[in-house]
Amino acid sequence: MLAERSKAVASAVKCANSWVCEICSLDFYDKYNVKYIEAHHKTPISTYSAKYSIRPQDLALLCPNCHRAVHIHMKNSGLEYDEIVKLLVQ
Repeated sequence: MLAERSKAVASAVKCANSWVCEICSLDFYDKYNVKYIEAHHKTPISTYSAKYSIRPQDLALLCPNCHRAVHIHMKNSGLEYDEIVKLLVQ
């Protein structure tokens, strides 16, 4: 059995922070007048044991474009989240 996603943790992280993408710095609210941001698991949730509880620091807040790009890079390159961020912010 694997760890489960936590909507409560994701919601808490979103509410406690701004609506700014951690990679491209797009402020979704300023640009679109919509309070929206996506929570990305920095480490794939499938790698955690069932006993692991998701913590706020396990999540990154990303705009939809950066979130998709991170997933594509994870799938194609197998790089870790921090390595992908370095590639995307160059």
